[in-house]
Amino acid sequence: MNLNIYFIFIAIGLLSIYLIFSPMKIALNKNKNIPQIELSNFTVYDLNTKGVKSIFKGTKGFRYTNKYLVQDVNYISKAKKNLIYITSKFGKFKKPIIKLIGNVVYRRSDGLVFKTKEGMYNQSTGIFTTSGKYVSYKDNDKIAGYKLFYNNKTNIATSKEVVAIYQLNEK
Repeated sequence: MNLNIYFIFIAIGLLSIYLIFSPMKIALNKNKNIPQIELSNFTVYDLNTKGVKSIFKGTKGFRYTNKYLVQDVNYISKAKKNLIYITSKFGKFKKPIIKLIGNVVYRRSDGLVFKTKEGMYNQSTGIFTTSGKYVSYKDNDKIAGYKLFYNNKTNIATSKEVVAIYQLNEK
């Protein structure tokens, strides 16, 4: 047998073994963002030296390294004078910002209410914003508008396309 034919035979054998037993091409998760914990009917307490700072509840959620994705959000925060209650169908909590989607309701213990489809709340600044339409209630007063920016610490709200209905009382 010729030596060249022997090396060609070995090369064809090794090539066929490589093709038959080649590694499988498995698609990897491109963002490599895998949940660490799956949560159901849970409550997360944020504590400081003075006590409970905020409570974050949900019916189903996923905890990642830097965020929570939660269904049926129920968030309670203690502000200076008022308690803040925020509910929505879905939320993304990436400290200090909570993005809320679907039937968002922002309530304060003094009776101020904002209702919208999407909103965002910043825990550190106390600012609640909406990118679309919203409706606000307090007592018998009603305000409708677009793109709300509400600072809970200063009680100042700015908005576009505002329509307000106020009940004036005689003295």
